[in-house]
Amino acid sequence: MRPVYRTFSALALPLGLTALALTLACSGGSSASSTASAPPMGTASVILTDAPSDQWSAIEVVVTKVAFLNKADHTKEVVAFQGASAKINLVDLDSVGELLASAQIPAGTYDALRITIDPASVNLVKADGTVVAPNQIRVLGSSVLVGLNTDLVVTANGSNAVQLDFDLAHPLFLVQLPDGSWAMNLQVKHRSNANGMLGVAQMMFRHRKGTVASVGASSFVLHTDGGNDLTVNVDAGAWFFDADTRTLGSLAGLAAGKNALVSLRMQADGSLWAVRVWYSATALPVWTPEGHVYGVDQINGLLKVSSASGAARTIAIDPDTAFTYHAAQTLGLGSAALGNLWTGFKVQIQVKDPLAVPMHAQSVNVQRAVDGGMISSASTSSFTYQHASGDRTHAYASAFSWWYVGFPGLPSSSLTDFASACSGMGSGMGGMGTGSTDLQARGLSDLVWNGGTSAWDAGNAIFMPVALPQGTISTSYASGQLGFTFINSASASQTVTVSLNTTVGAQPKVLEVVNQAGVVTVSPIDVTAWGTKLVAPAKTRVAVVPKPDGTFAAYAVVVFTGF
Repeated sequence: MRPVYRTFSALALPLGLTALALTLACSGGSSASSTASAPPMGTASVILTDAPSDQWSAIEVVVTKVAFLNKADHTKEVVAFQGASAKINLVDLDSVGELLASAQIPAGTYDALRITIDPASVNLVKADGTVVAPNQIRVLGSSVLVGLNTDLVVTANGSNAVQLDFDLAHPLFLVQLPDGSWAMNLQVKHRSNANGMLGVAQMMFRHRKGTVASVGASSFVLHTDGGNDLTVNVDAGAWFFDADTRTLGSLAGLAAGKNALVSLRMQADGSLWAVRVWYSATALPVWTPEGHVYGVDQINGLLKVSSASGAARTIAIDPDTAFTYHAAQTLGLGSAALGNLWTGFKVQIQVKDPLAVPMHAQSVNVQRAVDGGMISSASTSSFTYQHASGDRTHAYASAFSWWYVGFPGLPSSSLTDFASACSGMGSGMGGMGTGSTDLQARGLSDLVWNGGTSAWDAGNAIFMPVALPQGTISTSYASGQLGFTFINSASASQTVTVSLNTTVGAQPKVLEVVNQAGVVTVSPIDVTAWGTKLVAPAKTRVAVVPKPDGTFAAYAVVVFTGF
């Protein structure tokens, strides 16, 4: 059994939301009078996505509750979803949305929500396939209060949606503690959609699995494995496959009790429509047509893609398998086109027979092309991501921009500054001559297909925090900086000077993790206390990002006490 750990609920919350959390904790709520008329209702959809991560192949959680807070009265908490949700691999949600729930709630204006997970459900698999033992996972707070950047307005008989990002790339989402265990620190943020429900209608949703509850003339109700019911409309564009007969099916083939795997889209009015439906009287194969590429074998014509369980599934590539990018640009046919894919891509695969072993691909559509890792040879014309299997160089796309993860609102299009930041990480402030790559710039890029050169260009580059090995503060914080000493990958002692931005909105996350008799607590360190908490020789972890002037800026600082 996994032990329970106490935590401060104020972690990573703005001060206003911290006060709100305390208000909720002290309030008992209220119940409506039995004689009052039912309030007008509208539909609110909860959609989960994530920010990119290149360190994990599976971060699985079970979401058990989502509740909205009424803007006019924060003591009114409206539950939109509650139950034993199916386990969700957050890593798989980087280019599709997980429609967690579509619920009827009272019409009104909501400015915050609370999302809760089951701490015992967490499963972690590193990018190299290593599974973290359950007794090495500590969930520091299973519930987090999320302020909405823009209010969620639900009108009578109307529909609206809220999109939540699990920020997997945040250096505090998963922190390795001095004893080797991992602490999960939920980092969830609201992603506003400037186009409202029209923007949601353009989103691709992850498949939902469940059983058919009922069938109508032009719709059916899916009872999902997460425990909620979704009404799914059907039009002439829906594609059905009968897994029992291995033939194309139809709405008429559905019946209450049958198993179904459904690909959905949402209209601007909030209604759900079927794109593809697999159904069977028996259990359906455990796989999802959307997944991440885990491996490419061009010689044998094989593609390994993640499945719903997080394990890799092998898909055979035939000479007539068609490859596309965003379903519009042609990449080629057969195994030759596999040279344009690599680990980390997000693909949608149409198979010729979903029950064949192995399955053979009819088509492979690249939904999201990515590359990432250590950056080298950055110039104003291209840069290179280093990989053990071979480096990949990308030219800049015409609309290239770069920014720091967590700060997408502050992009830069300066190629000179980007190249300077990349090269500065490898040479400045003690990085030169150590034989260590600990301080080499790391990034992640979305790629776009250049039909003229038949190559992937970098549409952007996101500087990822470089998490340095555990070390100690060697020079106490003063005048906006501290000295940090660690043993680098070349087994040499290395000291760097790290600057901490005190500007509101640009400050690094600074936390103290305290171990008292086996009970771990986490609390943020306010900027006014940095001078008294960030002192030598505190045991510390630091994550830094590069600056164009060749120096390092702290993205996160975690001080350990009692370990």
